[in-house]
Amino acid sequence: MKPIIYLLIVLNCLIFSAAAQDKTEKYLEDKYSWYISLNLGNAVGNYQKILEDADKAGTKGGLVIGGLMNPYKRSKASTVFYGGEFGFQSNGRDKEPISASSGDFYVANHSFWLNGVARYRPILWSSKLNPYADAFFGAKLIRTSVVEQFGQDESEILKAVNKLVPNYGAGVGLGIKLSGQLKNNYLDIGLYYQQADATRIVKPNSVEINSTYQASFKQILTSTNQVVLKIGLTGFL
Repeated sequence: MKPIIYLLIVLNCLIFSAAAQDKTEKYLEDKYSWYISLNLGNAVGNYQKILEDADKAGTKGGLVIGGLMNPYKRSKASTVFYGGEFGFQSNGRDKEPISASSGDFYVANHSFWLNGVARYRPILWSSKLNPYADAFFGAKLIRTSVVEQFGQDESEILKAVNKLVPNYGAGVGLGIKLSGQLKNNYLDIGLYYQQADATRIVKPNSVEINSTYQASFKQILTSTNQVVLKIGLTGFL
């Protein structure tokens, strides 16, 4: 619970700072909102230890695209928008697997998620600084692929392991209002805590390939929780 408490403290500070600004025209016409963000994830807890033991710890990059809707459409302004998002994150490659077969092999790790999202913006007017808070819940796909590379543009997946788990969390952020042709857009910087239920994933650096090109591996039980920094753009329609 500590990460959530820290996020709430940050949100309160952001609201206090933004509320001190002069009020200007409200976004009464807003019906939809969209956002696209660079996703920078850092493992925490047992998951972080697993990655550190495999020399794989560090920031992992990805992309998040989302769309939100004012529940009142354009009849009145709303502090809460609802919608969904799709996210992708590369979790890096393992060390070259042990192989009894000739060839060029690697192990790639990725995560994909689809979430329902609620975004709270306490300040409705066009403020220079606009804080927000998100809560999300959905599903996360953890995918490990054992790949044989034949050439620069040709490869084949020998084995893929997919794990689907519940994915949920919360975050806070601050929008910085842009100008000119982007006057209805904000540069957003947010801090999130993303939690997923425990599941058995492929243990890093445990994949082996035998002489018949069959891949085997060990599995390890962990929650793939992480703290995420998001940097992106939000627009209103």
